Amino acid sequence: MTSLRNKLSKNFIAGMLECILIFSILITLFINIKYDGLVKIIDDKKPDLIGEWFIRLNNNDNITSEEMWKYLSDISDQQNVNIKYVDVDGKLLRFINSISDSKNTDIKTKSYNIYNTGKKTDAGKLIVEYRSDHTFMNKLKNDVRVFFIIAILFSLVIGIVIAILLATNIAKPILGINSTTVKLKKGIYTDNDKIDSDIREITSLQDNINFLSKSLNREEEIRKKYAQDISHELRTPLANLALVVEALEGGIINFDTEVARTLNGEIKRLEALVNGLKDSFNESVSMNKLNLEDTNVTELVEELLNNFTANFLKRNITLHVNLDQNVHLISDKTKLYQIIQNLLTNAIKAINTNGNISVSVIERSKSVSIKIADDGVGISQDKIDMIFERFYRIDDSRNTKTNGLGLGLSIVKNFVEALNGKIDVASTLGEGTTFTVIFDKKAQ
Repeated sequence: MTSLRNKLSKNFIAGMLECILIFSILITLFINIKYDGLVKIIDDKKPDLIGEWFIRLNNNDNITSEEMWKYLSDISDQQNVNIKYVDVDGKLLRFINSISDSKNTDIKTKSYNIYNTGKKTDAGKLIVEYRSDHTFMNKLKNDVRVFFIIAILFSLVIGIVIAILLATNIAKPILGINSTTVKLKKGIYTDNDKIDSDIREITSLQDNINFLSKSLNREEEIRKKYAQDISHELRTPLANLALVVEALEGGIINFDTEVARTLNGEIKRLEALVNGLKDSFNESVSMNKLNLEDTNVTELVEELLNNFTANFLKRNITLHVNLDQNVHLISDKTKLYQIIQNLLTNAIKAINTNGNISVSVIERSKSVSIKIADDGVGISQDKIDMIFERFYRIDDSRNTKTNGLGLGLSIVKNFVEALNGKIDVASTLGEGTTFTVIFDKKAQ
């Protein structure tokens, strides 16, 4: 199997050779036709010249017959022709022999009728014998042929070079596109080489492949993001369950109805997350599909705080709660739960042990605000704008007394925006951080 470049080169050269062959045939025919016509013109020129001089001299009364024939003899010698003059009866009256070898078969004749202008009668016939000497014309013809052969060979060389360059120019962007498709086959969707081409179809093909590459890359990122988000969301209820069980084993808390409700709530939360996996895949991995319903924000926050009780006790964190009662929103209960859960998780990480967390829910006429504050390590002002970026973690310390902000805050921001809310953060390094989430009642 040949390469595209070689295939194009062969086709271009074959087409060029066909054109040269046709061109050569046409040139050869043209030369032969024009050569024959030119030879005929040259052959006719000699006898016509003799005939013109004969008429001119014969009609000149100042020139005698002997002088006329003397002139014609000189012209005959110059033109290498024989001149015969016969009367009306065919009797030879004059003969000038200037051709050395009159037996040569290459001798041609041309005759002219002579009239006596005064008497208006035939005066005889002038016969001019001449030899067709085509030496110069044959040389010229051969020179022209050689010139055209050289020109054709030169054109062939140039044509081959142009064909190779043209084939390379066409094949190069296609080979580049092929390289891109190989990358796509290997799962490499970025860093595609820019291919310069002035061919509209190739440019369009490149744009389509680049669009496909970006689409595949975006789908790959969505897939990874989805897996990371699910992992993150599963981790929190599992951690809460582990902490409750650990607290029960250590005697920190006693098993009662409230603890059982907490365990059951986390189990149901895990069950809902697992069951939601199938639906989310059927929705093209959409994490922002909303299931809006009337949500009691106060009860939701109280449930969450109960689930974190073991975590607070283990870390010796004091909880301060200020909740307006019976606050309702038309919202996605699951996503609102995840927002508050992630903010509480990050507050605990910011404190680690021995600190305070304040949680408040405040209802106003047009909005509902949820505020979670801690007295942990805080965030420097130059990093506040980056904390909502995916995977950004301050000092990368989830298990120390520094903020472990990362994937959770990115999810929080996405969910808040999906619910038409906004999130603000205020922080002082070494003193603590306050997150405030505000939802517009009319926007729900």
